[in-house]
Amino acid sequence: MSLTKLTSLFKGIRFRLTLVYSTLFGLFICAFAYILSNQYFQSGRADFDSGLLNYAIDLSEYLYIDDSGLKIDFKLPESEIKKAFPFILNKTIYIVRSYDGKILSRSQDPQPISEIPFDSFLPSYEDYTHRYKTFSIGNEVFRAVNVKISNEHDKEMILQVAASMDTLITRERNHLLITSLMVPTLILISSFISFLIAGNALAPIKVLTETANTIAARNLSLRIPVPHTGDEVEELSKTLNNLLERLEKSFKSQEHFVSNASHQLNTPLAIIKGELDVLESKERTMEEYQRFHRSLREELERLVELVKNMLLISRVESGLDSFVFHSLRLDDLLLGTSSRLRTKAKEKKITIRFNIEEELNLEVMGEKQLLDSLFENILDNAIKYSPEESTIQLDIKNVNSRVEVWIQDEGPGIDEDDFENILNVRFHRASPRGITGTGIGLPIAQKIAQFHQAEIDYRKLTPCGSLFIIRFNASQNQVTYSNQDSHS
Repeated sequence: MSLTKLTSLFKGIRFRLTLVYSTLFGLFICAFAYILSNQYFQSGRADFDSGLLNYAIDLSEYLYIDDSGLKIDFKLPESEIKKAFPFILNKTIYIVRSYDGKILSRSQDPQPISEIPFDSFLPSYEDYTHRYKTFSIGNEVFRAVNVKISNEHDKEMILQVAASMDTLITRERNHLLITSLMVPTLILISSFISFLIAGNALAPIKVLTETANTIAARNLSLRIPVPHTGDEVEELSKTLNNLLERLEKSFKSQEHFVSNASHQLNTPLAIIKGELDVLESKERTMEEYQRFHRSLREELERLVELVKNMLLISRVESGLDSFVFHSLRLDDLLLGTSSRLRTKAKEKKITIRFNIEEELNLEVMGEKQLLDSLFENILDNAIKYSPEESTIQLDIKNVNSRVEVWIQDEGPGIDEDDFENILNVRFHRASPRGITGTGIGLPIAQKIAQFHQAEIDYRKLTPCGSLFIIRFNASQNQVTYSNQDSHS
């Protein structure tokens, strides 16, 4: 492994997770080993003291004093010698003392190496109370117990029994050795296992990173594999895929805008340039200037409308803006739209009539600018294609618990087979009738309706006329949507 990869490994989250887990596990196992060893040592020493005391009691029961009371000895039966004790009997010594500390008798096998320490305060204790003491003889550690005894001569004495702690100390050292070897071994094994587990858990992130590195503007359609783990990694993959989807829509929206702008803006600009060239080619009369002025004004208005609509649909599709929805009244929206288009309607002597059902909840959740644009595009088309001195009817109804806006005109209408193309394909127009238009108004209205979870329906009337129906969901007065929700 190269130095760069090794350095990268130590800086990676996998190593840090392993280090954190190993540290916590190490602290836990060390604390556990300490508590366990402490309990083990206490239990071993308690067993040692208990065995030593039992042995001392057995000795005291087989104490022998001759009739003169001078010779003191112990006569243990064979059964007592065969008992198991937590020490070696051959390394056990005992001494019988009087209360003043004088040695009355002592063990002869093994040969006494030294005396067992004697505390002068022992005689002051009543009855059978014993006291332990640890001391050393050379390099060997002994543990002693003192027991008060009496006999038929009414002679009170103190029996001291000491046993070598070599067996206990050896067992404790072996325990410490095993523990000191096992604890680091367990930590190393757990670290290795945690490293493997962390690698397996982070494997989807590695795949996610590799896939993300291959995604560029030219292949935003690629998606990150989603592991079905039910954890944060799966949630992160889904979130990044949603982000990529929004980015793809944003890029496509920009591409569409550039493509549409280069295609659609070229025509009115070319017309304006041609008109100006013709205008400047020679001297013109006032009537000719006015005619050129009207022509240029129409093309500029068409250009302004086209740019406005293209920017609006790009904004809706890209999702770059956060739209805040508020409670809006449909009657206020329609009145405002009709007021803005009143001049156009008057030019053709068109009457706009309103009809609102009584006791109708007119409030919907929406973005005012977008809904204004939706109604304006449909109503503007109705005015544009309606004959002079005709009527446009605006109705707000409640149909099957849904609020509906009906916009009806007396124009030539649209073939229903052609309507779907006009509604969903930008710059697609029905058969030309000598009426200028951009072919983008209804697609914008469709996008805005979908954005508000509404739908646009169309009916061609007989013998003539068009009816546009915008249906709002019944839940729209209860739910607030966000721009992100509409694209997810």
